[in-house]
Amino acid sequence: MVGSSTLPPGTFPRATRNEAHLKALVLLLALALGAQAATIRFHTDQPGFVSLNIYGADGKVVRQLYSGYPFPAGGHEAAWDGKVDGKSLPSGEYTWRALFHGKLALSLRGRIGDFGGDRGSPSAAAADGSQVYLGWSLASAGGDAVVACTPAGTVRWRYNREPLSGCRALAVDAGLVYVLGGEGPDAEGRAIYRLSAKDGSLVPWPDGRTDLKIVSLWPANGKYKPDLAEYMAVKNGRIYVSFSIGQFIAVLDGKTGKYLQTIVGAPPGPLDAVATKSDDPANPGQLVDADFLAVTLRGASIGKLLLAHNPIWVLASDLTPLDGIDRITALTAMGDNATHHPREIFVGLSSPLNQVQARPALDTENVSFEAGKEGGRAPVGPWAADKLADIRGLALDATGQLWVAEGDSIPRRISVWTTDGALGALVREYFAPPDPGSPVAIDPLDPTVIYAGGCEWRIGPGKTECLGVVTREPMRAARFATQDNHLLLGLTTLAGAEQVFERVSDGDYRKGAEPAPPASAPRFALLPTLFGSLRLTTADGYDLGTLFDQEFTTKPHPSAGEFDLRPELAAGTTSPFRRPPTEAVPSQTRDGRVFIAARFGAIWIFELTGVDTIRPLASGRITLPR
Repeated sequence: MVGSSTLPPGTFPRATRNEAHLKALVLLLALALGAQAATIRFHTDQPGFVSLNIYGADGKVVRQLYSGYPFPAGGHEAAWDGKVDGKSLPSGEYTWRALFHGKLALSLRGRIGDFGGDRGSPSAAAADGSQVYLGWSLASAGGDAVVACTPAGTVRWRYNREPLSGCRALAVDAGLVYVLGGEGPDAEGRAIYRLSAKDGSLVPWPDGRTDLKIVSLWPANGKYKPDLAEYMAVKNGRIYVSFSIGQFIAVLDGKTGKYLQTIVGAPPGPLDAVATKSDDPANPGQLVDADFLAVTLRGASIGKLLLAHNPIWVLASDLTPLDGIDRITALTAMGDNATHHPREIFVGLSSPLNQVQARPALDTENVSFEAGKEGGRAPVGPWAADKLADIRGLALDATGQLWVAEGDSIPRRISVWTTDGALGALVREYFAPPDPGSPVAIDPLDPTVIYAGGCEWRIGPGKTECLGVVTREPMRAARFATQDNHLLLGLTTLAGAEQVFERVSDGDYRKGAEPAPPASAPRFALLPTLFGSLRLTTADGYDLGTLFDQEFTTKPHPSAGEFDLRPELAAGTTSPFRRPPTEAVPSQTRDGRVFIAARFGAIWIFELTGVDTIRPLASGRITLPR
């Protein structure tokens, strides 16, 4: 196979060009040794690239002599020795056809999935004076279990373990991010590990372990040894871990992981701790370090505990049931010295409200703030960005913004809200990638509209919008087609059943009964190579070159300044394409433009530019003598 030497970095690699020169030398050597060879002559009106195939009598390709090989303008000759892989073909008549094209390149049009777990949902949020920390319940090699970013959303670091890892709860204290997570599909909540808040590097425990297993906290001869914790808070060097089934909170040393104390009470749920001061019981009038612990009890009550440190002791406690609340699903508390909302507790509420509320710590029966319209999002239909669903984690950043981790998996969203009034307004939203293997389809009438992960999206410069949820049923194939000026979306379930939806408007699809017409025959295909890259081929057998190879993955992306890419690119560092895509699908619009949806964790949408320069060049016959 032969490749171009002058296409831009990131499209067709230098390695392919060298391969072309090598094959040309082999042909010349064959001629020098007296091998029978046929001469092929063609002419190019302008400099460009030529792909040349030789076909047998049955019309099948027997040899790809050139694949996107660069030629200047003028007349050219090519020699073929009648062999394929060193073996002579049978004598007889063969035909050759050549294809010409100008510069082909990939131009990035947008992406779906800013960051986050590619298999699990948003599960946790925490913040300190400079950064926000976000967690997802499950991530594979293409996703992130934990991400640290600035309040503006600029990513500082990402953390994940291969092949699978996840996060159930997050907390940050004294420069360390504590992750209640683990490794494997069922490990979230079975261990606590620590990351550097500065760079996301793993910080081992003093005994050298990376993971503090929950089951290791209990005596070997203990009768009750839970191996999974549900929620966690860390403050003043103390780790608080809740176990609702056992109806207790375990207190651990944040430096050593050593078990210190048990607080027994009603079934605990989400909790948070803030540092404060309190009178020393042994020395009245002397202030000592203490923690104010806000914890959900019995699902819909807020418990408030004041705990001394040395020794650990409950100095005061209070319990306030919240009327009309079914369940509290997330909680974060602000301390006396907080810049924003001091002495307030933020709670995430389940159905039927599906809202975040702030309540004064000393008056938790009253509401001072709300975010998200009452009722929450509908499971399917046009997107309602100002509504929440399945609230799992809350954090208030240094600028007063509220970050909400929403556990809904279709789509997986982190939302950011203002808190400077009685009602929060949506600032922005971030989406994690759809599940690996979930199908992608591009609207042939409007290539900015994409179906992926059960949702409809609109991509564009610097912005990706969710337009709505089409279906929550897992699918294995998707295609758009047009019929009588109607746009139809054909989906194939995992069981092989066909479903058809008609697009009414943005994010609004109506399920129909008629089978969808087949999609138009693809003009291009992407075929894997031995080196993990992809070959761009035409439907009639021409090989145009390599996409997503090593040169593409190691250089800054040529469109880095064109769109609002991942923050690493905007800062001028290297491309995120560290490896070939796990999936890549070409699609052609009605006006002939070609787009490629490639999955590098997120789904990246590229346009193949230069397609309009592809045209037949010449053809002829070759006779191999007996």
